[in-house]
Amino acid sequence: MKLHELHINDFKFFSEIEANSPLLKINGNHLLIYGENGSGKSTIYWALYTLLESSLKKKDEEIRKYFKKTGNDSLVNIHSTGKNNTYIKAVLKDDDGNHPKIFRVSRKSMDLSIRGNADVIKSSMATDFINYRVLFQLHNLKHSKENDLWLWFEEEVLPYVKKGAVPCLKELEELKNGPAKIRNLQGEEVFPTASLRTAPTIEEKGDYQKYKAYKQKINDWNNWLKGFLSDIETKANLSIENDFGYKFKIKLELEQKQFEVQENGFTFHNHQILFSLTKYDSIDNPKIKKPHTFLNEAKWSAIGLSLRFAILDYKLYDADLKSLVIDDMLLSLDMRNRNIVLNLLLNKYSQYFQLILMTHDKSFYELAKKKINIIGKSKLWNLIEMYQDDTNGFSKPYFKPIKDNIQTAQDFLIQHDYAACGIYLRKEIERKLQELLPVSLKKEEKEGKLIDKILNDLILVFGKFCNEENIDFAPFTDLKTYKDLLLNPLAHNDVDAPFFRDELNSLIKITKDLNKIKRGRLFHRNNRNMNFVLNKPDGTYYSVRMKSAEQIVLLEEEGKPARISIYSKCKVSSIDNSGVITNEVEQFDTIKYCYIEMCNRFGIEPSNDLSNVFDYDGKNFNEKLIEVNGE
Repeated sequence: MKLHELHINDFKFFSEIEANSPLLKINGNHLLIYGENGSGKSTIYWALYTLLESSLKKKDEEIRKYFKKTGNDSLVNIHSTGKNNTYIKAVLKDDDGNHPKIFRVSRKSMDLSIRGNADVIKSSMATDFINYRVLFQLHNLKHSKENDLWLWFEEEVLPYVKKGAVPCLKELEELKNGPAKIRNLQGEEVFPTASLRTAPTIEEKGDYQKYKAYKQKINDWNNWLKGFLSDIETKANLSIENDFGYKFKIKLELEQKQFEVQENGFTFHNHQILFSLTKYDSIDNPKIKKPHTFLNEAKWSAIGLSLRFAILDYKLYDADLKSLVIDDMLLSLDMRNRNIVLNLLLNKYSQYFQLILMTHDKSFYELAKKKINIIGKSKLWNLIEMYQDDTNGFSKPYFKPIKDNIQTAQDFLIQHDYAACGIYLRKEIERKLQELLPVSLKKEEKEGKLIDKILNDLILVFGKFCNEENIDFAPFTDLKTYKDLLLNPLAHNDVDAPFFRDELNSLIKITKDLNKIKRGRLFHRNNRNMNFVLNKPDGTYYSVRMKSAEQIVLLEEEGKPARISIYSKCKVSSIDNSGVITNEVEQFDTIKYCYIEMCNRFGIEPSNDLSNVFDYDGKNFNEKLIEVNGE
C-alpha cells in the first residue's frame, strides 16, 4: 500500500486542514518538497513520525500529551483555541488506489487505539526517518577522544531495527532494568545474584534460575548485535567502494561490558562499538590509532551514510506503509556526496520505499527535480513548494500551485498573451536543450573559460546532436523556422496574432516532443572497462581494450528501447590482434568515433547497434541495463 492522503489538523505549524492541500492528493506518489525556513515543512516529517511512533507507546498518556493544548510536551498549533480536535490521519490505498486503510491519532479515546495496533507497528518499523541529526551527531563523535560509535548507533540506527518481530531497543530497555526481582528469606524484594547458585536452600537455588535466565537473555542480545554489526559492516563497505568510490574498509567491533548486580542494586554498562580501518588505499591493516579524526569530513560522512543506508535492507518488512522520510539530511554534505546520495535515493531506494524528500535549499530542490526528469520518473513524483503565509494575522503554510513551463505557456496562449507564451516556451526549450546536449555542444570557450551557448546556437547544434545519436530530427525542423519567435517574442504585434498563434501551437508540440527524449541517466561509471572485439571472416580478431573517460549515460526516447549516448570520451590502452598485443594509448572524444575509427582501421563493417558492441565490466548491454534498473 502507499500513502495517498496526509491530514494534519492543528498540529505544530499547521492549522486547520485546507481542502486544496496537496497533502490530500499524494495518490501514492513520491514527494519532493521545498519549504523555505518557517514554512512548516518539518511539521510533515514530525506528523508522520508522531503518527507511527504512537503505536509503540506503553500508555495512552504518552500519546495524549502531544495533543493537549497545555503542557510542555504539547504539539498543538499555538494559534489553536483548543476547541478544534488536533489530529493526524494517513489514508493508505493499494496499488490500484482501492481498499483504503486509515491510521489516525489524537487525544480522543477512539484514536488512542493506535497504541499497540499491529498494522501501525509494522509500518513504523518498515518506515525510516532521517534528518540532519544523523550526520550532525556523527560529526560530534569525530571530535571526541574515543572511536566509540555506541551512542550514535543507539540514537540514530538501533531505534529503526527489529530483532525478530520486535524493536531491538525494546528488548534492550527491558534488559537495562536488570533481572526480575525476587524475595529473599527475609521477605525483601531484591535482585537475584550469581551467588545464589551455591546457596544452602532449595528456594534460593530456584531463584538463581532467574539470574541465569537474565544472563542468557543478555548473551542472546549481544550475539544478535554482533551478527547485525557484521552484516551492516559488509553492506557499508560495499557501498563505500561501489557507491561513494572510496578505497578504504571499516570494521565495527563490539566491546562488551559486564553488568553489575547486588541484592540492593543493578548497574548496566553500555557496550562500545569500536570503529577501525582494515584497509586504506592499497594498505591492509594500516596502523591508524584514531581513524575517526584521521578521515576527512567527506569520507566520514560517507561512512555514516553507508552505515545508515545499510540498515534499510533490514527495513524491508511486510507492512502497509514503507516510507523513507528525509528532512534536510543532504545539505551538510559536500557536493560530491550529495550527488551520490541523491542518485541512490532516486534510482535504488525509490523501488522499495515511498520517498518523501524535504529541503529548504532551492538549488537542491531544482537539482532533484532535474534528476527526476532525466531518469524519466516525473509521473511518479509530486512536487510541492511551501512558503510562510503571514498575511492574515498569524502564520500558516502556503502551498504554491506548481505548473511546468509548458502548462504555463498553454495558459497564456488561451489568454491570448502570446508574448508571455513565447517567453515560457523559450525557457522550456532552452532548459531541455541544456539537459540533452553534451558539454562539447552546449558550451563554448571564451577568454579561457567555458560558457553556455545562447539559445540560437543551441538550436543550430541540436540537429548535429540528433544526427549523431540517430534521433529523427523531422519533428524538430520548425525549431529553426520559428527560432526568431523564441529569441524575440515581444517583437510580434497584434497584426501578426493569428499567424503567431499557429507558430506557438507548433512550438508547444515541438516542446512536448522534446520532452519525450531523456539523456543523462547513469549507465556506466567513469574509468570503467568498455572493451570490444572486432571479428574478421577469416577467424582473426581485434580485441580493443578501452575505458570510459567520462560517465556513460543512457539515451531514452519514448516508445523505443534505451541505448547508450555516444557523447562520452574514452581511452584505448591496447589492441590485441589475434594474440599480438600492441600497447598504445589513444584518446577519443566520443565512443562512437572510437568504434568507427577502429572498424575503418581494420576493415570491419561497423554495427548500427552501438550499445551491444561493448562489454561493460564483464556484462553485456542487457545485463548491465537490468543492473541499472534494479530488476
